[in-house]
Amino acid sequence: MKRALLILALAACGMPDRDPKWRPAGATTPRRGGTLTVAMKDQIRTLDPVIAYDEASFYGLVPLFATLVGYEPHGTGLVADLAERWEVEPDGLAYRFHLRDRLAYADGSPIVAGDVKYAMERALTTPDSPFGPMLVDVVGAQAVIEGKATDCAGITTPSPRELVIRLTKPAPAFIYLMTMKFTTPQRAAHVAAAGDAVRRAPLASGPFQLESWDEGTKLVLRRNPNYWDPALPYVDELVMYENIPRDTQFLMFERGELDSAERLASPDYVWITQQPAWRPYIHTGTLLQVFASRMNTTVKPFDDRRVRQALNYALDKEHTRKLLNNAAVISHGILPPGLPGRDDALPPYPHDVAKAKALLAEAGYPDGFEVDYMTQNDEQGEKLAASLQGDLAEVGVRVRIQLVSFATLATVMGQKTGPAFSLTSWVGDFPDATNFLDARFHSRNIADENALNDTRYANPELDALLDAARAELDPAKRLAMYRRAERILYDDAPWIFDYHPATTEVTQPYVRGFELHPIWVRDYTHTWLDLGEHGERVPR
Repeated sequence: MKRALLILALAACGMPDRDPKWRPAGATTPRRGGTLTVAMKDQIRTLDPVIAYDEASFYGLVPLFATLVGYEPHGTGLVADLAERWEVEPDGLAYRFHLRDRLAYADGSPIVAGDVKYAMERALTTPDSPFGPMLVDVVGAQAVIEGKATDCAGITTPSPRELVIRLTKPAPAFIYLMTMKFTTPQRAAHVAAAGDAVRRAPLASGPFQLESWDEGTKLVLRRNPNYWDPALPYVDELVMYENIPRDTQFLMFERGELDSAERLASPDYVWITQQPAWRPYIHTGTLLQVFASRMNTTVKPFDDRRVRQALNYALDKEHTRKLLNNAAVISHGILPPGLPGRDDALPPYPHDVAKAKALLAEAGYPDGFEVDYMTQNDEQGEKLAASLQGDLAEVGVRVRIQLVSFATLATVMGQKTGPAFSLTSWVGDFPDATNFLDARFHSRNIADENALNDTRYANPELDALLDAARAELDPAKRLAMYRRAERILYDDAPWIFDYHPATTEVTQPYVRGFELHPIWVRDYTHTWLDLGEHGERVPR
């Protein structure tokens, strides 16, 4: 009885109404106009598409840059973008792209095929670019990388609207490279004039162009009037706030200061998923993504695979799942569920403390060891690191946690002198196993700086298998090779394989046309605002 009276009293005093404050205006077709305001928990490092290779920077790159080939709005099917069509020779050794007529950058200057050639050659010659090794199958690419040539012989431009790329051997996944932002057209004169400032002076070819960038605080983009598709984008302006923690994002969202909140903090996720009024505006997707802990396999104690296997047995992945509110798939390797080539019959490492201790003793560490572990300084990174710390302590491994920003972590991991043990993650650039396995574990991606293979793992057997798979035209044989590659990595354990996340984002009711993209995550090209006649939000 007392509880009932208390509830009535709280109601009389006015319990906070946390249902949506606004509703869609009721338009049946997309409307143009308005400002879409979003936030991210991390910081954009650069807007130079030849350098940027972290998720936060990609949030800025996706709206700014178009490529020859694109993806369908909410899926991984390939569609024509700057190229109106393309052909592949029957032997798979040449690709011919035909650019649309009258393409232009945001400043009105023409886009020509030579600009794409220049962009790809810039990726081959820029020391800080991680993308050069991805072009290794292009005729002449290796000579450019080694400084023996300045012009890539395999990339030619028969006309301003035609680009031909010839390969040394077939590469069925090569077409996906042409969706990646490092291949976006770049004008040589603009890059030369901008110099080091090119990182914040993008010459946009995508649906938006740069209005302003207060680094670390706010990126403002506006509609590109010269985008090849005049119908897009629908919104006039896109504002991205940086370095906003997840819990703060949700408070801003509830106050109406944001139109979208990404990857909610645990309490907000639990609360909003239980609210019927918010359910239509929750967007959940399993992306091509993986989280793990990487180990530098060239330094002790991680140069011994028994140690690496031991840590895989020591981690209790059920702790991970619970901390993520069950919004995760436990992993056995790098390839996410649904990706062709993944070995679904391969189970994750079980939690086995006795096995872990035995392997450590066999490797010469019967009392374990001390080690630093670097992770990002947000709620999720800290709690998962604390869980790993507790699990590893059970087998005698004493972990000291180092908290750094995402930008710092992304920078130092690829350095030769970077941390030996740290959080790592990977978001697929395209839906093919080569983008995961080659990028992160092939020895050609080991470099002193900005190494994609930041575990510095080198295995000639795996390299040969990945090289053969990349060129194999028989789909069944190719996928079988990738399943073999997964088992090699499972046994060698350069990572503590952890989980594939399910991502959740919530939008205001008037935000229409948005779904999480499996590659780009946040793509607002087709997003529109269902507002009132004069652009106002309509109260609920």
